[in-house]
Amino acid sequence: MLFPSENSIKKSIDEFQRLSTAKYAESSKRFQLTEKKTDYSKQFAHIYSRRLEQMRPLLMQKSSEKWGDKYQIKKMTDLREENPEKCVIIGTTFVHQKLKPSILREISEETQLAPQPIRQNFADESDTLILEDEVQRIQLLGDFPVDQYVTGIVMAVLGTDRYENDEGKFMVEDNLFYESGPQTPLKDLTSSPLLVFVSGLDQSSTHDFTMSLELFQQWLYGNLPKDGKDLDFEASNVVRVIVAGNSIRTSMEVRPRTILMRQPESTVTLQAVKAVDDLVYGWAQSVNVDLMPGEFDPANCMLPQQPMHHLMFPKSAPCGAFKCVTNPYEFYVEDRLILGTSGQNVSNIQKFSHIEDPLDALRSVAKWSILAPTAPDTLSCYPYSDQDPFIIKQCPHILFAGNSTEFKTGTFEGSNGQRTRLVCIPSFSQTESVAVVNLRTLECKQLCFKVKGFDDIEM
Repeated sequence: MLFPSENSIKKSIDEFQRLSTAKYAESSKRFQLTEKKTDYSKQFAHIYSRRLEQMRPLLMQKSSEKWGDKYQIKKMTDLREENPEKCVIIGTTFVHQKLKPSILREISEETQLAPQPIRQNFADESDTLILEDEVQRIQLLGDFPVDQYVTGIVMAVLGTDRYENDEGKFMVEDNLFYESGPQTPLKDLTSSPLLVFVSGLDQSSTHDFTMSLELFQQWLYGNLPKDGKDLDFEASNVVRVIVAGNSIRTSMEVRPRTILMRQPESTVTLQAVKAVDDLVYGWAQSVNVDLMPGEFDPANCMLPQQPMHHLMFPKSAPCGAFKCVTNPYEFYVEDRLILGTSGQNVSNIQKFSHIEDPLDALRSVAKWSILAPTAPDTLSCYPYSDQDPFIIKQCPHILFAGNSTEFKTGTFEGSNGQRTRLVCIPSFSQTESVAVVNLRTLECKQLCFKVKGFDDIEM
């Protein structure tokens, strides 16, 4: 790979005046697993119980604010067929989907000769939405799109119980979500510190975008000409780079069987890890770099993914500006709360609903207040029994998801005045671009480093 020598790096840094380091604080402790707390013998059902237990009082307060004390908040066991009345119930959603993958159905299908189609989406018009609490469940009816919901959302619904064919159903008139809770007001900043989000470096890919990575690194060093159009988005204002997953590989590579000799998988992975180490080492000479694991990185597959081991990065690890972090990752920069993932939660929501736009899926995450609602139903996660770390109790100022097929940004606006910048980080291996957020204004832009030819490069 074509990267500058250490002497040229030092010379560039000495001549480049970067914005003074912004105040940073990590707050991802709830996503960190310790050996004392690790117990994989527990059932996954506990996480749903803890999720409902933690969010019920939050939704009770929010429902009283919206609907007042006119309607009683009832448990599902208190609903009566003889005297139905309008009330509020709180529970966790379960979307009954006939197309949802099932290991028993997969085994039975393997015995058939007819090939089964490969599905990318498992939502269907026949899906039904069910609300359940600790002891009971009830089907929800009403004028709302079932295909815009997934399993694992905690919500409060206002409506009336009714019975059809001796089966209880709840006719919904209105519903509400926690909407990520309260948000601390933004403090004014005199400067414009920038956060750079990059994902999907895919260093084991056959695609050659080395020159684009070189161009990105030279931009970080301040070696590219300034256009003067927007001084707030100059490289000198960058205070942190967040690498949001899939640095080693962006997809599961399927290779055809062949008798020809090829490199073993372990060798390819080692080369990819070394390439990532070289990359982040170069970046960390100039700016702080946080490296998150992704779906195809050499890390644990269950959420929350733990930091990749520092011994994998012998060059970068000794640098004080480099650190391996968890996925999900939460931190503060200049009192701005930033929260996000490497994208598994968003892609899983898209698979099991008709929410096709990743930005809409990310907006739903903020509205539902659960970072990974489909975990552990269709997304692997650790079997928590005492808490649910995926609950968003404090509304972030920036919510991001990595490894999107394209750059997208927007805002989430809550009913209590919350305003969150949403960022779908483009995969670098597919778009050769990054997302940059201005912490003063929360404005977000895409910077593309695609190189068509040597004539396009200006140093």
